[in-house]
Amino acid sequence: MAEVLRSFDEPIRARGLAYRARVVGRLAEDGMWEGWLEFIPESGSGAAISAVESRQPERAHLAYWATGLSAVYAEGALERALNPITVRTQVVEAPVSDGPAPRVVISRPPVRGPEPILDPFEVGSRSLDILAQELLALHRPRLMNIIVAYDLNPAGEDLNTLTEAQLVQFIVTVVATRQPQRAR
Repeated sequence: MAEVLRSFDEPIRARGLAYRARVVGRLAEDGMWEGWLEFIPESGSGAAISAVESRQPERAHLAYWATGLSAVYAEGALERALNPITVRTQVVEAPVSDGPAPRVVISRPPVRGPEPILDPFEVGSRSLDILAQELLALHRPRLMNIIVAYDLNPAGEDLNTLTEAQLVQFIVTVVATRQPQRAR
């Protein structure tokens, strides 16, 4: 329970009002003594209360601190009480899940030949534009490897005359036609 440790004899003035000031203390939950100032306007409307101004290990130490406070200190405490500092802290958010969503697995025929550098169906299921951009970064042998590995040319068309840009367009077109309608 809080107790008054000291009352100031002279009123403390701020904003054209006079306040009766007193130092109040209590035993905190952690076993320390904490002290603050209360300011009661002589006009009788609404008290101003400071934040904790001191923490001491014993009541006698807090009482000693209170006896040494000057009117100038009380004026500063009144200003702090009337204009408290706003401290903004980031709220630590809790996740709503314990893990990621299950991965969508699209069945594809087994890969023939050397392992291709990317799966055009996986990338294309997210974005055909990104698939085209990633394919444009590859050279002809890698593009041909993807076509063979994912059986993108079942008709056996002659692709040797196509440029790298045309091979990219060929792969994107085949992937687009084989995707389920929802993935486009």
